[in-house]
Amino acid sequence: MNIKTTENSLIIRLSIRILMLVLLWTSYLLPVYAQQDIEQQRNQYLQAQKALNAGEISSFKKLTGGLIEYPLYPYLIYNYISPRISSIDKEDIIQFLDKYSDLPVANDLRKRWLRYLARSAQWQIFIENYLPLNDTELQCYQLLARIKTDNQAYLLEDARSVWLAGKSQPEICDPAFALLYNSDLMTPELIWERIRLSMKNNETSLAKYLSGKLSEPDQTWVNRWISTYRNPASGTRNPQYEDIPIARDILAHGMRRLASSNIDTAINRWDSLKSNYAFNDKQIVEIERTLAIRSVIGKHPRSQELLDAIDNQHVDETIFHWRLKDALQNKDWQALIKWTEGEAPDEAIKLRWQYWRARALEQTGDKTESEIIYQKLAGERDYYGFLSADRIMADYTMDHRSLPEDLETWNEVSAQPGVKRARELFYIGNKYFARREWNTVVSKQSKYELQVAAMIASNWGWHDRTILTLGKAQSYDDLILRFPVVFQDQMKKYSEMRGLDLGWIYALTRAESAFMSDARSPSGALGLMQIMPATGRETAKAIKFRTYENRYLLEPDKNITIGTAYLKKVYDRFNSVILATASYNAGPNAVARWLPVDGCVEPDIWVEQIPYNETRKYVARILFFATIYDWRLNNQITRINQRMTTVSPKAQLASSGLSCLASENISGL
Repeated sequence: MNIKTTENSLIIRLSIRILMLVLLWTSYLLPVYAQQDIEQQRNQYLQAQKALNAGEISSFKKLTGGLIEYPLYPYLIYNYISPRISSIDKEDIIQFLDKYSDLPVANDLRKRWLRYLARSAQWQIFIENYLPLNDTELQCYQLLARIKTDNQAYLLEDARSVWLAGKSQPEICDPAFALLYNSDLMTPELIWERIRLSMKNNETSLAKYLSGKLSEPDQTWVNRWISTYRNPASGTRNPQYEDIPIARDILAHGMRRLASSNIDTAINRWDSLKSNYAFNDKQIVEIERTLAIRSVIGKHPRSQELLDAIDNQHVDETIFHWRLKDALQNKDWQALIKWTEGEAPDEAIKLRWQYWRARALEQTGDKTESEIIYQKLAGERDYYGFLSADRIMADYTMDHRSLPEDLETWNEVSAQPGVKRARELFYIGNKYFARREWNTVVSKQSKYELQVAAMIASNWGWHDRTILTLGKAQSYDDLILRFPVVFQDQMKKYSEMRGLDLGWIYALTRAESAFMSDARSPSGALGLMQIMPATGRETAKAIKFRTYENRYLLEPDKNITIGTAYLKKVYDRFNSVILATASYNAGPNAVARWLPVDGCVEPDIWVEQIPYNETRKYVARILFFATIYDWRLNNQITRINQRMTTVSPKAQLASSGLSCLASENISGL
């Protein structure tokens, strides 16, 4: 027998089975370790991990022996097992997965082990330890395992569920799919269902492959669909199709694609097709929504007509945005009054809907009705609430309410194993795994428990989890927890040095990272103020950094130094908080393109017409947050209209660098 393999198996058994560990792993050390405080345990944990990484198994054993009660003990066992799954006794792995099933990394281990079992054809063990996981490849390995072990109960039904997808599936699925194709479950209707999914997902190659399993007439329809997908202008021109479902599917798909490439042709084409084919309600709504949106983007003369044709029950945040954009760019206040009659059909747009109804009424001379709406909205702690308060010069409503203290629930939540592990991981600086633990725990908590958990995270100084957990709980009234004042020395220093509004800097940082100093965005932005490496390098050079490395952006002091310098740069270019804020998110060149060609634009109107959804919401959020931070910092509150100067035309900005009518703001307009 291989001595190394035997030793490995013994070690992991001792790690998992506490009784054996007590008996065989230097049990004389346990009473000493049991008396150690949490700080000593943390240090010992780090030493054990270091020994394991160095391959010093004897030291690892001794150090780990005294940490059985330490919350991160399972991670030491996991870190031992993980790279050794091919040599460790399966019972040890099974016991670990059973005992620590709530550990976020347990699923990582299970996936790796299942792949190892599949590669080594240990099919029965695979089946016994398989759990439904969000992993198509493993799902198909499980189907194959059932084939290999002649366990075919409901096999075809399960294979059908995996097969019915709008994209190609892993090659390992093929044996199960081959059985499915040869079964009575595989019908032309089922193949058509997957073809529809494929075309919706723009997977024309898959649709073409699937069509080979259909009759020749059906293959012709698939070819027509693919042709229409590739050339929607041709595919929707005077079709001579019979009015049947597949024809309507093809033409509806073609219309949506045509609207994106040639709105004028699409509008005319739709007038003809709609009268000749009995499209269902869903198809009509989707096409007419697409036409309406594209018509506003293309400034088509029929845009208002198309927007008007959409029934109010189908008006959501997207459609209301495009109605608002159309009305504002055409200065059609009457249309906006019509489009905001009654209650907002979607709760997400309620305050925006009411604010712009009031603005439209005000613009058309109905001061009385508009002020009634403004007065009502001014009681809301919201961007539109603050804008409304500015219109009538009312005080802002903060309505801060601290979360109630509940020691019993605090103790219950704190005692949860995942919370304990998250705390220790956070304290030793392993933030990635700390967040995984925390996110796993809060995914299972009630809203009330989430509020208590947020208070616990705040008590640790873990502000990003506090903010995100309160958001998950939909608990928005404790402004102390939601808007923490952190990195205060650095923030104040660079606010004064750059001559920038401190509340604005805090608002932007909170929106960018929720004060997560190691934040990394999918686009590559880093740190507290989410700075792109190229921007960081350029800005660091401009402010005379002696050296620069991208890792500097993950250090709070350097990130704030560079981030505020860049914010100052874009502010100086536009001399406007809203334009600088938009620039920070979308880039100054994009903002320069969005400036009016001639004439001045009121800032609330300009913000609503920002082409990028993310940037439009970002600017509104920053302005709102900045006001909250004025309150949190015990500073005089700067009203939103004081941060929203009128937007200049391009030529004026280029010639003077000053805001149009720089001394004015939106109040009283």
